[in-house]
Amino acid sequence: EAVAADWMLEFACYCLCRHFGEGCAAEFRRWRDVAQALINGLSKIPAHQKKTVYLCQLLIRIAKGKNLECHFENDQRISPLESALSFWTLLEREEVKLEKLHEDIRRLIQIQIVAVHMENGYFKEAAEVLERLFTDSESDKPLRMKLATIIKGKDPYVPLLQSFSYSLLINKIKSYAECFMKENETNFLIQAATKQVESKGLGATTMQNKTVYVDDCGKSNLETKQRFVLSNILLRGVLGE
Repeated sequence: EAVAADWMLEFACYCLCRHFGEGCAAEFRRWRDVAQALINGLSKIPAHQKKTVYLCQLLIRIAKGKNLECHFENDQRISPLESALSFWTLLEREEVKLEKLHEDIRRLIQIQIVAVHMENGYFKEAAEVLERLFTDSESDKPLRMKLATIIKGKDPYVPLLQSFSYSLLINKIKSYAECFMKENETNFLIQAATKQVESKGLGATTMQNKTVYVDDCGKSNLETKQRFVLSNILLRGVLGE
């Protein structure tokens, strides 16, 4: 069961990365629920699954980043992006490469945490979150001072916030997710599903409405069958349907 759960979690994370990159919200939500159910079933996170779990949690929070009414932490002051930053910090500890991408994403998350509060008119909260975000290190000081000045000006559309936009953050996260997908192309479930598809061809069970939906996201019928069959098996098994 533990080995199978590993395969399922890796596959669920792979699907989350894929649908995040494609912008397929319905598919992303479906695999979000699968991934969260699998993660909730872990008594502790195995060392080899830490990166997978942290990435799932990061993507789930980034997807809700603009919604300040959504809370992932017990502390209601913590926005989705601030929660995402904590998982990004954990991911950084698991890796030693991609330093430039790491730095870019960290800076973008920090800036957008402040920007999202300002866009919603929460200037007091933006000032409070600024205090939580930065340490007293000299490397953080220039950005911290710039953001403090912007908050005082109460203008969410200043050049700095526009240059380090939410769309840029999403694109950087997509780049990171693509790196994860390339590293996990050998996932057992992906290989097994591909062999099944190749041996049986396109069956009638895949030619349903979901085929049309997924094809709209730019995927071939072969990929559609792989995803449709596996997603239904996993959803029924994990969610007890």
